[in-house]
Parts: sequence; structure tokens; C-alpha cells
Amino acid sequence: MRRDIARAVVLGLLLGGAARAESGWREIRGPHVVLRTDLGSGAAREAALTVERFRAQIIAAAWPRATLPAVDRIEVTVFGNGLDFEHHFGRNIDGVFFHDVPPFAVMHGHPEKWEHRATLATPETTSILRHELVHHLAASIYRRQPRWFAEGLAQFLETVRTGEDGKTVLVGAANLSAIQKYRSFRSLRVADALAWSGKLDGMPEATIDGLYGLSWVIVHWLYNEHPEQFAQLQGFLARGIDPDKAWKIILPDLRTPDIDVALNQYLSHGNYQEYLAPFTDPRPPLEEVPLSEADVHAERARVALGAARSSTDRAAHQEDAQRELATALKLDPTNANALVLRFELAAAKERPAIARKLTEARPEDGRGWLLLGQALEGAGSSAEREAAFRKAVTLRPEDPTALNNLAWLQLQQGKPAEAAPLITRAIQIAPYDPSLLDTLAAVQASLGRCSEAAASQARAIDALPEGVPAARRRDFEGRLERYRTRCSSGAPTAGSGG
Repeated sequence: MRRDIARAVVLGLLLGGAARAESGWREIRGPHVVLRTDLGSGAAREAALTVERFRAQIIAAAWPRATLPAVDRIEVTVFGNGLDFEHHFGRNIDGVFFHDVPPFAVMHGHPEKWEHRATLATPETTSILRHELVHHLAASIYRRQPRWFAEGLAQFLETVRTGEDGKTVLVGAANLSAIQKYRSFRSLRVADALAWSGKLDGMPEATIDGLYGLSWVIVHWLYNEHPEQFAQLQGFLARGIDPDKAWKIILPDLRTPDIDVALNQYLSHGNYQEYLAPFTDPRPPLEEVPLSEADVHAERARVALGAARSSTDRAAHQEDAQRELATALKLDPTNANALVLRFELAAAKERPAIARKLTEARPEDGRGWLLLGQALEGAGSSAEREAAFRKAVTLRPEDPTALNNLAWLQLQQGKPAEAAPLITRAIQIAPYDPSLLDTLAAVQASLGRCSEAAASQARAIDALPEGVPAARRRDFEGRLERYRTRCSSGAPTAGSGG
């Protein structure tokens, strides 16, 4: 599937105008984070280290020997003033996380406020950022993730914390919020969690909360009461085994009604404990650069567009973004970050001119060539479009969006063998993205590898975010059904993604 390039393009490189006014904003760059903020230098650096620490804690607790993508940076915008955050996302949440390429989070305040205790009497904390980082990292570990497992594991690992000695992480703490959700909606059963597909449309809020709570209890119970079976389950999911089959294998002698009883007894009377895992607090070198006024307005526009995706007042947030972009481009007409976002908001007929403006002003910035390739779809020569995508891949060889879009074009041209290494590399970098997985499935289908195509398409469906439009989910599910039908019939397969 071709990705919406404007949304997926990495905005990390600072390529603003030559003149840089003192904006009060700065960018902090670490091995796994690019953080932009109006916090002071000391707090900004601590915020970047907090993201690095959260990531390291999760890996130490869950996958200390795993090989994760070498190119893996989270982009984070942090508002020093909570009112700036509240303007876009309201006061009922502490942060937001978009599983884009690259992943993009918005937080506010000093990083010491990013963790929350249900009560002052308990040491257990939760964090929306750590929760979403679990989802992000788990996509590199498991080829299949049923929704109950994904959400249960994220809630389980969001409570990890550094031990008092500073050399360990504590794993297995009670998630008091999840327990409350479980106890508040007791009509749900394990069978409901196993059948949870992630579809939330029309689902009552209480039911959603109940599924989250039940999912955490299942994971916590497996971790403490059935550790060997839980390890076996994770191994199956990492290999891409169908989740329903995996569940039946690990607990063959237990019926789901029996597990319902066991879970209730476990939560009420269970003897579970926290475990310690070795941990090294990361202290990587950090780079700090000031942001220009134009860069800041572009960053604010990016946040507004993120809010538009999750708000009922979409038009108001888009108007905010338009105003910020107009200011950014008035200050610096060739600001790359602003032009990328302007492209996203522009009508189709305006997009080629925006893309060409960026390629002419900054020919070594691969984002412009990516935009040009997208803009020429149906409006330019196939040769020019392919040349634009190839230029983007040359300039940004580790950009999964560039790799994916060239792969998709090759597939459309009837060249699945040429597309295969491109999309394989893209998946290695961003295994969490459903559009990339959808492309992989289409390439595999065109190569006659229908069982692999079906497995990749099932993985793509697992990766669809909550709240995805129903039509898009149906498209993904329809392609999966076609791949499975062709496998069972032995008929030749052909890619049909997109």
C-alpha cells in the first residue's frame, strides 16, 4: 500500500532558513529520541533521557536479548506549559502517541510529571508514554499480536520502574488502574478478550475499559502462575503462529470458563510478586540545537494536525495548523518542515508545485523527492515518478516510507521481485506500520507465496490502530480473505493491496 507520505515523512532534520532567531525552543537528539520543546536546556535534556530510560527499562524487563531495529527514533514534542497541550488535547489525558513513521508523541511539563501514582501510599506508577513505547517495541518482537495480548502486555510493562539500587528494574507491579477497570465491569469473560479484534466503533466505554482490565489480568496471571506457558505463547506469536491456535496449545487442559474463575481467585487471593531484572541506566551523549521561529511554527502545526486526527473538532485544529504554517512560511518560504505539512493540507492540483519548490530549494533533502513522487500519481510520467522515488531512497536509504513507496510503484509495474527487497528492508525498520505490512503481503502474493501473504496481511490487521476507519479495516480483511481463498484453492495469486 502506498503511504500518505506527508504524514509519514520524518521531520527530524532541521533544514530551516539560514537566519535563526532566538525562539526559546530547542531540539535534543539522542540515540532513540528526537525531542523538541520550549523547556529550558536542563529540563529538555532530562526529558530526552527520560524517553531513553523508559525504552531501556522496557527492554531490560521484557526482551533483554532481543535484536531491535538499529534505526529507531521516537519524535516527541514537549510543551513546557500544560495549557498549550490542553488547547489541542483537553485536560483529561497526559500525553498522546501516534504510531506513525516515525512514531510521534506529544507531552507536557517536566518529565518528573510523566509518571502517575494511583495513591501516594503505593510505589507503583503508570505512564502513557511508557505504555505506548511497549506497543512500539513489541511490534519488532511479535509477528502476531491479538488485541488482548497487546493491551495486556502494554499495561503490564508500563508499571516497570528502576529499583532502589539503580541497577535493576522491578517487573510485575500491580496496575491499579487496570484492576479497577476489571472489577468495574465483571460481565466480560476470557472468551470476550480472546475475540477482541480492536474494533471500538459503537462499543460502550465501560466495555472498552473492561476489556483493558481483563487483558491485564490475563497477562499478569500468565506471568506469575504459568510462566512456562506464557514464554511458549510469546514464542509462538514471535514466529507468527495464529493466536487462537497458540492459546489452545499452551493451555490445552483449561476451558475458558475455568480460567474466568481462576482469574477472579487470583486477583482476590493470588500470591504474586515483583521480580528484578538487570538494568543499566542509559546516559547517552545528546546533541542540542536551537530551533528557528519558522521551525517552531511548523512544529506547532504538526501538533495541531495530530489533534485533528483524534478530535471531534477537526476543522478548528486544521485551521490552527494553517495559521501556524502561514506564519512559518512567511518567516522562511523554503522551510522544509513547513512545506512538508503544507503539502499534506493542499489540494491535489497544488501538490506538484509545493513538492517542486522543496526539491529546487533543498535538492539534498529526500523529503521533497518523496512528495514529488506522490504528487505525480496519475498526473505525471511514470518515469519521472519512479526517478523521484529512487532519488528519495538514495538520499534517505533508512526511510521506510521511501522504500515502501518505491516498492509499491515497482509492484504496480509488475515487478514484484524488484519490490521484495525494498519492502523487506522497510519492514525491518518499521515493523509496526500496517501500510508497510499490507505492501509486503501484496508483494508476496504476486510472487505466488500465498501462505506468507496471508500471514503478513493478518499481521497488518493486528497492527491497525484503535479507531481506524471501518472501511479501511474491511479493505485489509477483504485482502486477507482473498489470500486465504487462493491458498486453499491452489489458484495463482496476485497482489491486490493498495
